Amino acid sequence: MKLKDLGEFGFIDRIRPETLVRPESVILGIGDDCSVCRSSPDRVTLLTTDLLVGGVHFHLEKIPPDLLGRKSIAVNLSDIAAMGGFPKQALVSIAIPDTTRVETLDAIYEGMKSMAREFDVNLVGGDTTASPEHLVINVALVGEAREEEVLYRSGALKDDVVFLTGPVGDSAAGLDILLENRSFDGKDSLVQTHLNPRPHLKEGRIIATQKAAHSMIDVSDGLAGDLGHVCARSGVGAIVEEARIPTTELFRAYCERFGLDATRLATHVGEDYVLLGTVPENSAATLEKALESAGCGFYRIGRIVEEPGIRLTARDGSTRKIKPSGWNHFA
Repeated sequence: MKLKDLGEFGFIDRIRPETLVRPESVILGIGDDCSVCRSSPDRVTLLTTDLLVGGVHFHLEKIPPDLLGRKSIAVNLSDIAAMGGFPKQALVSIAIPDTTRVETLDAIYEGMKSMAREFDVNLVGGDTTASPEHLVINVALVGEAREEEVLYRSGALKDDVVFLTGPVGDSAAGLDILLENRSFDGKDSLVQTHLNPRPHLKEGRIIATQKAAHSMIDVSDGLAGDLGHVCARSGVGAIVEEARIPTTELFRAYCERFGLDATRLATHVGEDYVLLGTVPENSAATLEKALESAGCGFYRIGRIVEEPGIRLTARDGSTRKIKPSGWNHFA
């Protein structure tokens, strides 16, 4: 069997068994945005890590090194946001080809430091080594949360409202511009969204403190893929209304200009780093008010149902199944 036959998430499921030798302090190991370990009677430690590999996740000729540094921290912050937690300490490991200029590395670390300062995160260590070809950056982030406020992928229930905290698709359009070298009025804004994402930590904390939502995840692999993770872990399905998926006017204009499938870009590409959650209908209005009063977004896009799978209700009222897939290494 080859990895492409198994896929990224099949591989994760394959290695999951027998990974805990001291399970008494582990609330959740492999299987969510963060691992969750009990650290005190009412507090938990959140642990997450992300790997960025040159030639796979980024191309240095397409991203300024300071923004690469910012993004390497941001994607980890987004995982903490998805659990409703506070980020605390980060460790950075980097594998460096001998052709890399020191000035490039300086800019990468300046970007890391600037993102870390914005969210009160300490960079407390890591490791450096040589790489034969590509630059590789790995960030491990430690966070904290109140145990009763932690949100998981596995809590969605039938009739929950499915919501997003921001629009999707701009990052996909920005990536398309970079890959296709397209010229477009407003392209800088779309590219900036892809290269310099904003983790929704403020939104995550508001949702957590409201104690109303049943589940949450960040949209990194794509709306369909990440909703698929929630449904799979919760043993449910979902219906999404195409007309309710929030997208920006700039994104829609870009897709129209180049004849792109806007729904596919908005649902299956990813790296939006907004939050996707589910909340019972009788609590949705309260949560919406709490987020909007803090200047944050709340967009109802569908509901949770018993029948497995994800279905998309199109603007014309027709319904079709969509694959719960987005970015998937090895696929």
